[in-house]
Amino acid sequence: MTHRNFRLRCVLAQTFIAGLFIVCLGEVASARWYSPRVVSPRVADAYSCRTFAEHPAWRDLAPEAKAKAMFDYLTNPETGLFPPGGAVFEGPEKHYEYAMVRDPIKLINVYGCGFCDAVGPAMAGLWEQGGGGPARTVSLPGMQHTLCEVFAKEQWRYIDLDLRGVFLDKNGQLRSLDEARRDAALWEREQGPGFFPKDDLASLKKQYEATEVNHRYGVAATGHTMDFVLRRGETFTRWWQPQGDRWLVHEADLKDKPYRELLERAPRGPKPKHADWSKYTHGNGRFVYEPSLKGKPDDWEDGAFDSHNVQVTDAGLMLIKPGDGWAVFEVRSPYVIVPEVGKIDDVKDDKEASVIEADGTEVTLAWSPDYGDTWITLEPKKWPATLDMTAQVAGRYGYQLKVGLKGKPDAAVLKSLKITTWVQVAPASLPTLREGENSFELKSGDHHGLQTRVLTIQPNPTDENQFLHYLLRAPKEFDPTSRSERAQGTLLARLPSLPKTKIAWFSAGASFRTSVGNPDNPPRNAIRFAPNSPRDFQPLFQDGPNSATALARPTEQTHWHYNVDREVKLDTPANAVYVEYVGNPHLNAYRLIAHCLDDQPRPATPLTVKHVWTEGDAPKEHSQTLNEAGRYAISAGTAPVNTLIELSVPSSAAVPPR
Repeated sequence: MTHRNFRLRCVLAQTFIAGLFIVCLGEVASARWYSPRVVSPRVADAYSCRTFAEHPAWRDLAPEAKAKAMFDYLTNPETGLFPPGGAVFEGPEKHYEYAMVRDPIKLINVYGCGFCDAVGPAMAGLWEQGGGGPARTVSLPGMQHTLCEVFAKEQWRYIDLDLRGVFLDKNGQLRSLDEARRDAALWEREQGPGFFPKDDLASLKKQYEATEVNHRYGVAATGHTMDFVLRRGETFTRWWQPQGDRWLVHEADLKDKPYRELLERAPRGPKPKHADWSKYTHGNGRFVYEPSLKGKPDDWEDGAFDSHNVQVTDAGLMLIKPGDGWAVFEVRSPYVIVPEVGKIDDVKDDKEASVIEADGTEVTLAWSPDYGDTWITLEPKKWPATLDMTAQVAGRYGYQLKVGLKGKPDAAVLKSLKITTWVQVAPASLPTLREGENSFELKSGDHHGLQTRVLTIQPNPTDENQFLHYLLRAPKEFDPTSRSERAQGTLLARLPSLPKTKIAWFSAGASFRTSVGNPDNPPRNAIRFAPNSPRDFQPLFQDGPNSATALARPTEQTHWHYNVDREVKLDTPANAVYVEYVGNPHLNAYRLIAHCLDDQPRPATPLTVKHVWTEGDAPKEHSQTLNEAGRYAISAGTAPVNTLIELSVPSSAAVPPR
């Protein structure tokens, strides 16, 4: 379909976005921590595919040995992924190609699980995005099974995270699926943790020999990173065990009766279908943000996302001069926001995904799902106000809260604010304590060593208004009701920076339609970018023969759909990045993530790390306050059981004056 009134819509969108990102914060003297995380020699830094690839256990290994080491890690009951008996789904999309979570960083950090059609592509994405080289997803229709092969040392190597198997020759070298289908000697091996521990080998061998084999490329959508900002007055706690019934329920879970029964078994929520394949089920995290809004302005300057005509006083956050004023606070998590689940098939009794507590006079509240492009009014029944945002934000990764003040400076005041947000966490990604001496490292920043924070654009392509909202140029044809042929032609998106920042690097991704096999008319899908202004576009991805940026497809593509996600570190930080997509034959979704540097760098402030565990029935605790990223050690006694790890930046109100 063609679009009516699109030119007017583009003009309005450009005007609004330009206005939105003008910021009124003054000079800052306080600090925040960017993506703080604790890692150990035993647990990989899974901030991104790049940092995962730099884990000391395999960083310096030859490619084939690195692939085997990653397989061992990702199938280990303490550090690996587990098959839950069903898939993990997110978002409003109905079709599994778009709703299924296949991003390796999400699976490792947030969910900790996935069935074969998720973890196979995720392993391929992890290998490629981490710099390992080409990889492909292998589908076996005769078995309804999916796995991965990575290309290392000029050969394909079979990696199966779901059935937990690799093929090794007599020299211990990884072999391919094709070789396993032809060489019976590769099956003559003791069955165990790394060689199909739950399968009948004779039966599996026959199925492998008989099934059709299909190859796919770009199955995993990647680009997710574990960015968040820890501000003054904020604490982030993660537990190794579920804290109540808190996990993400998707309507697809309700249609799979065996999986639903597994979810309902205690502890409720995702868990391994084979209990011995993981030490864990799912875990939880909790952000508590409670800035001081009275007296010193440090917390306010550190935590405000945007503001107009407001200041901190001894009474609270007030207007500077009569009239209207407002302040915006951001809730953002790299982990999916989840409620406490009531009845699994009734979201109405879910609660506590994110709870806002506020006190003030002449105050209004609103929330935004899209960085302030849209504001939705919240109407507390009374003040002080408590608002449960579960219906609005469960399943999201963040939102913005706007506090409005109106009238005279001494009449309109926000006295206090507290936001408590629950998230889902994969316990295997947490830095565990073991008996004896334990070495840990507090890291911060992104994989470029920069202190950045992110803005994410990932519109729902089945919603015409959402899909078009970020576009300055519409595609020639667009049909949001189509599954595989949504947008055709060229479209242009604008990726802005966050307030008072510039974009240091970004990732651009899309879901494209392609031709199957070796077509006479191959696809010409493309992505191009231009910093600051929409001209002189540079190639980021160009499909088709002889293209240096195309997907590596050494064998035929056997499916109509693929994903592309590419990252660019800019030579000079930009106010905005313009991204041009070409759907030829079609684009079905697009996604953009900006990693932004603050214009005014913030000085360091202490951060406290607290580990809590038990030894027998005795609770143990270790707290370490660090002024900057660095190493520390903890000594644990016999058979420690990890309980929680907590990161906190104290409020300025809690810090005694020097």
